This record gives sequence, structure tokens and C-alpha cells, in this order.
Amino acid sequence: MSTSNSVPSKPAGKHAIVYGGSMAGLTAAGMLARHFERVTLVERDRFEEGPKHRKGVPQAQHYHGLLMRGIDILGAVFPGIKEDLRAAGAQRLDMCMDIAWYKGDVWCPRFPSTIDHLSLSRPLLEWLVRKRLLSLPNVRILDGRETASFLTSADNSRITGVRLQAPGGGQGETLEGDLVVDATGRGSRTPQWLEALGFPRVEEKRIQIEVGYATRTFRLPADLKPEWKLLSLTPDLPKTRRFGLVASIEDGHFMVCLGGWLGEHPPTDEAGFLEFARSLPQPHIHEVLRLAEPLSPISFYRFPHHQRRHYERMSRFPEGLVVVGDAVCSVNPIYGQGITIGALQTEALEECLRQGLDGVSQRYRRRLEKTLAVPWTLATAGDLRFPEVQGERPRGFALTNWLGDHFQRLASHDHEAQLTFVRVMHMLEEPTAMFSPHMVLKMLVTRPAASAPNRGPELLAASRSQAA
Repeated sequence: MSTSNSVPSKPAGKHAIVYGGSMAGLTAAGMLARHFERVTLVERDRFEEGPKHRKGVPQAQHYHGLLMRGIDILGAVFPGIKEDLRAAGAQRLDMCMDIAWYKGDVWCPRFPSTIDHLSLSRPLLEWLVRKRLLSLPNVRILDGRETASFLTSADNSRITGVRLQAPGGGQGETLEGDLVVDATGRGSRTPQWLEALGFPRVEEKRIQIEVGYATRTFRLPADLKPEWKLLSLTPDLPKTRRFGLVASIEDGHFMVCLGGWLGEHPPTDEAGFLEFARSLPQPHIHEVLRLAEPLSPISFYRFPHHQRRHYERMSRFPEGLVVVGDAVCSVNPIYGQGITIGALQTEALEECLRQGLDGVSQRYRRRLEKTLAVPWTLATAGDLRFPEVQGERPRGFALTNWLGDHFQRLASHDHEAQLTFVRVMHMLEEPTAMFSPHMVLKMLVTRPAASAPNRGPELLAASRSQAA
């Protein structure tokens, strides 16, 4: 991706419209500003100054981290955004050193790596990205407006713009453009609008998982300095279903997030929240909750299902329209992939635009299968291990799980394997890297008993006692 936000000497078109001010929408608008004379971003919510929660992002009160692949793409679209985030307090985490990770039933090894993870609140992230977008001279934002329908050519073969209105109705306006980008998320109305125009209904795949999680922000006492920046307790799927994490974010605050699959959701009252933390396989998060000062209410978010709309399989599709972000592919947010998946789609769209505006919608659709294959597999593979989860298991699913279990045992004491896993998780390598001949040989000949189990982090009360 280019790192220049200047308008090309020969832009692909005059005007691009992005509707939906999600992270996918903001990123797409920033990229399109390099390829069009003008870009307009339309958002239903009113954008406020500063990092504020807004109605259109119900998950904003919960923990957000940025995978390294996503950080790299975001930095290419908005040069300097990484420095903005760090200056505003986003925490840089070395994935193999700063995270105390209890995975399955063992603590992962901790050692320095080159894999960075940014930990921060969602409102801070959106605000800083939006500021970068607004600094571009050829971008304008129309907030407090929603898209009501498409404008089309006489034969409906091309989308030529959108009709806008105030949320809930009222006087409307039209906006014409050479390219229209839908970034409105899971609730996108593009499938219904296309069907009304005579196009086939898009094939939609869902995998029901009934994940629910609750989050609260805390401040630790000044004399408590954890030996980690993020502590994560992840279940041994499919044997157990509950998870918890504590993450350092901006302003010296910590977010505690507790959750589970298939209806094992944490209560949102204080006593129930604390008791859920007590039920986790290690006591560290429960101890944090006992010692820390609450700074926010307990917020709950329910995610019923993975969702994938296969626009690439439609026999007919109009030119002038592109769909990005959760409007195409929405996966279990527990895995932290959503923002990065949207960024990958933006990267694919830019590559398609380099060949010109004509035919870009069809080229982009053809790229979707390749762009989303790995993220979708990474996000759904673990959830499909639950026998209760309905969904088509891919060919070789049992063998892949067997190899995956052996790889994770290796990674519990082998630094190379753990680093490979983290690189795959951050979408820097293909999942096949975990099953290379070299790794398979290691799985077969290396025995965990040859190494001492990794020590978990000190409990905070013990640290306070030693400091005294």
C-alpha cells in the first residue's frame, strides 16, 4: 500500500461515497481519498469531538486490541496514526513478553518478540482515525444522516449514488458518485436493496455460537504494578467455555472483560461479575476485581453468530458498488480480528482500483474469497469444535484439530512454536506455518517433560506483600 495521502495526478474517479462510519468505513474513506477527487463519508450518528461512545458502535465499551497486520495497513492509509495512538496513551504490548497468557491449561512462555499489539479503547481509536481522515483536503463527513436507498442507472446495472435522509425519516437528499461503498456493518440493507432491484439474493452463512461478554474499566491502586500489560485466561476448547482478560489501556486504566460461549455469560451485577471471575481456572482476574477501583458500569454485549455474505458467488452484481467490513464478514469478536479484516478488504479494494474504475466491483468481488478465507477459518475453527455448534466442518477438520492440539502443546514450552502461533494470529503468516514439516517433526520428537512448566505471574496481593 502506498504511504502517501495525496490525490493521484490521474484519479480513478471524481467522487466516492462511503456510508457507515465504522472503522472499516473510516479506513476505506482514507484509502479512497488517494484515488478520487472527492470522498464523502456518511454516518447515521452524530460525531462528537473527542473519544466518545456512540450508539452505532454498541461494542465500543468493550476491550479492543489491534493485530499487527491491521496496524500496518492502518499506518499505510494514515501515515503517522501509530504515533498518534501511542502519544494518546495506547499501550504497545510485545505479544510474547508483555502478555501473561493462560491458554488451555498451561501458562505460555514469555520472551521478547517483534510482534506488537496495541491496546486501547475503541472511542480513542475511532476519534484519532477520524481526525486523520478530516485532515485530508478532499474528504468531507456528513453525519446525522442515513442512507435510505441506492440511485441507479436506467437499467439498474450500475449504482450511481445514494438517497439520504435524517435518521427515522424526514426530508431527503441525493448524493451521486462514481463508487459507493457500504460499511454499515452486520445490519447492512444492501442484500434487500439489491433484491428489490432484481438481483439475486446474496448467499449468507451463519454459525450460531451465542457468545456474551461483560466489561468494566478499573484503576489499580498506585502500589500495585503488575508484571504484565495484559493477562488472558482462555478456555481449553471444547472442554471449557469461559474466558477472562485484564488489559492495560490509556490513562493508566485497565479493562476487565469476562465472557463465554453457548450461553455461559457473565452476570452484570457486581456480585455475579465477581463470582464469574472466581469460576475461571486461575485466580488472577478475581484478585484484580477485589483490589481495583471501578470507573465504569458493567457493560454487556451479545454476539449470536458468525456471519458471512458471499457476494462473490452472486451470478449478477451491479458496477459502482463495493461492500466492506462486517457488512461482508462478521466473526466472533473474542478473537480480535474485526478491524483487521476490514483493513484487509480495504487493501484488496485499493489493489483493484489500481487497474482503473471500470470493472472494479467485479474484480473486488473475485478477490473477496481469497481475502477472507484465512480470517474466516481462523475465527470459526475453534468455535466449530463445540459439538453443539451447527455448521459445516471443513474437509480434514478432525486431523487439523489433532495437529492443532499437538502444536499447542509444543508452543506451551517451545519459543519458536509460540512465536509462529502469534504470527499466524496476527495474520502475518498463513496457518499452514504451524504444520510445516519442521514443526510436525518438533511435535513428534519434543517432550514437554524436558522443560519445567512456565511460571504464572505473581498475584497482586503477593507483589504488594513483597514490596512492603
